[in-house]
Amino acid sequence: MEDIIKKINEFTKISRERELTDEEKMEREKYRKIYIEKVKNSMRGHLDSIKIVRVDDNGNPIDKDGKIIEPDA
Repeated sequence: MEDIIKKINEFTKISRERELTDEEKMEREKYRKIYIEKVKNSMRGHLDSIKIVRVDDNGNPIDKDGKIIEPDA
């Protein structure tokens, strides 16, 4: 991931000094798309691993009916 960010930053630096060539613009766009896809996949992985737990006023986990779920021993 660091190499992708480094490459994007290189193109940004170049673009501040001069206009990018069409080939450079296409390559920059390719790296941007790769970066965005990696961020989306990482975020999706984090979201998929989240488990929602309902709790009562005392912080005890409860089921759909509001009954306390006993922890596994």
